[in-house]
Amino acid sequence: MEALKLKVTPLENGQLELRSASSIIRIDPKQLINDPELGLVFSIRQLQALLGVPAKFDINEYAIALNPGQTEPIPGQTSITPTPVQLEGLPRIKAPNAAIAAVQQQVNTTNTQGNSLNFQGELQAVGTIFDGSAYLRINQPDIQDSHTWRLAEAQYLQQNSCADYVVGSQPTFWRTQRASNYWGFTTIQRQGFTSPQQFYGGGFNPRERLQANQVGRTIVGEAEPGTLVRLTEGFGGRVLDEALVDSTGIYRFENVVVEGNIFGGNYQVLLYRQGRLTEPPVIREATFSTVPGQIPAGASATIVSAGVGRKTEENRF
Repeated sequence: MEALKLKVTPLENGQLELRSASSIIRIDPKQLINDPELGLVFSIRQLQALLGVPAKFDINEYAIALNPGQTEPIPGQTSITPTPVQLEGLPRIKAPNAAIAAVQQQVNTTNTQGNSLNFQGELQAVGTIFDGSAYLRINQPDIQDSHTWRLAEAQYLQQNSCADYVVGSQPTFWRTQRASNYWGFTTIQRQGFTSPQQFYGGGFNPRERLQANQVGRTIVGEAEPGTLVRLTEGFGGRVLDEALVDSTGIYRFENVVVEGNIFGGNYQVLLYRQGRLTEPPVIREATFSTVPGQIPAGASATIVSAGVGRKTEENRF
């Protein structure tokens, strides 16, 4: 065991799992020779048949020479552990209850056929109010005449991992063929999942907030008993999980994380015959796609919305 650097793990079914850099197998202890002085030992034939380790007797050294072989590592197969963010020692700054983050005034000037200049514009402002964000947009057909200004959008949004609350102008969660000018109140309550993190603009989208960030899947397949099956990322080859196929001939990987987007996840299943890592594996693709609105099993979401359609009129703010 020490010469081959085997790690032996007793299993509940009475078998022994032998793990080394070149192979991972499970054997029945009854297959081994029980030496009265040494205990369980391998014969030369068993080393070759069970472990796939070539062995020969060296007459000069009067010893048995073992050649377990070398594995060819899969690029990127080493596990990646995220480095925790260290916040110790950093000053804590309490955010104010209300603040204006940015104000933008856009002005367009037009002059047709020598007439007087016409100044049109758009005023936008964003800020925070009581742990939520506020957004305001005003159309200005004539900047010099405030009576022509019209409120285009006004929204207060508060979001957390379990719920969203939005008041004001917002898109509808139901599908419509025409552009809507919907104003009201909407809340989304999520149980058992979180929504994807948004790192881009675009505002509140109820359909995206009903989408799960991650969906757990199950990968099931068939292989010969004794086959070592490894689940790896399709891009990079990092090993995520592994299993030895038992007498049923079925392998299973539970709760495989698939990102909750239309591209889904790409994984590969590597099958090593008789658990020998020195031999090229059989590669099977395992590709998933996530449909819009799909959430994990046992999770649920509730959305409630009430409001009215707003019609803008001239000379009315």
